[in-house]
Amino acid sequence: MELRRYLDPRTSWRDTSEVDKVRLYTRQSLVVIVVTFGVAGLAETIVQSAWLSTAALIVSTATAVLVLQRSPGIGGMGTGDINWPLALSVTAAIVAGAAGGGATPFWGLMVVSVPVCTVISLRWALVLALVLGTATTATRYGMVGSAAAFFVVVFMATTVRLSIWLLRIVTELDGSRQAASQLSVAEERLRFSRDLHDVVGRALSAIAVKSELAAALSRRGDDRAAEQMDEVRELAQQSMTEARRLVRGYRSIDLEAEIEGACSLLAAAGIDTRVGGRPDAVASEFAEAAAWVVREGATNILRHSEATRCVIEVTAQSLRMVNDRPHGTKSGDGTGLAGLGERLAAVGGTVERTSNADEFALTATFAPRVAS
Repeated sequence: MELRRYLDPRTSWRDTSEVDKVRLYTRQSLVVIVVTFGVAGLAETIVQSAWLSTAALIVSTATAVLVLQRSPGIGGMGTGDINWPLALSVTAAIVAGAAGGGATPFWGLMVVSVPVCTVISLRWALVLALVLGTATTATRYGMVGSAAAFFVVVFMATTVRLSIWLLRIVTELDGSRQAASQLSVAEERLRFSRDLHDVVGRALSAIAVKSELAAALSRRGDDRAAEQMDEVRELAQQSMTEARRLVRGYRSIDLEAEIEGACSLLAAAGIDTRVGGRPDAVASEFAEAAAWVVREGATNILRHSEATRCVIEVTAQSLRMVNDRPHGTKSGDGTGLAGLGERLAAVGGTVERTSNADEFALTATFAPRVAS
């Protein structure tokens, strides 16, 4: 996600994914480090009135930031080549160090070490640190400067590579989570299609055979053709009954099992889930509708929040799911909650959603039918 979206007052931080947040944090942390080193170096060059060094350090810092914004390894979203700004940043840092005195060369080194270590591997960064440390011994800074140059590059390389590694792990985990979700849906569809094939395929094969036999008997004027057609009708009715039973079993869900499944799913997403009350407290006529509330509520939490906790409260008259950190985006126009309302209305219940900046609550209320 681009930085301007985060700076846009119409965009809420809650509306961004955790991966986008990690990308932004990683990239902008390194940018802040570069700018901090650049400002510190500029303060010294300005005090020394080394204006050429000041201008070169400004160019080095600006191009270093440009490299970081374009580097995909740290979540950079910019487009364009990073080679020329990297080369310009290094060249400007060398000019700043040569034209300035005091610690200016080390400020320039700290500025360019971040983008350089972003581009090269840790192994080559260590080689660079050894070469630079050895070369520094020949300057006026001596062994102290050599040790400082070596540890600056090593420290920056370690910091940058760890940040890149962490971002890659977070991205891969998010991709694995999405793949697992899609695989679960595909497996369920495969199971249902296999069961449907087993139920309907056998009956249709028998119907085809008996229909051919009935047709042959009918052409010969054999009265047994009517018996075969009666059997075909019975097979068709039996097949329809089994198909309805299969669909009914696929669509019907158990409240207790659904609560356990929601707890497991939310826990896998890092959401602390607690259950109050007992599922068997809900009357049997409302149990299936309540189970659908739990299923839709869990889905809603995963899709429309960055929740860290969830509470499921079950009583004889209601079922309530509460989670924190809801997204600012309104989701009330979706078909999920509308479908819940229809299910509950069919059994005499109601569903209500309440939301504020810190909490979202989904409440289903069950009202037993009054005998007339």
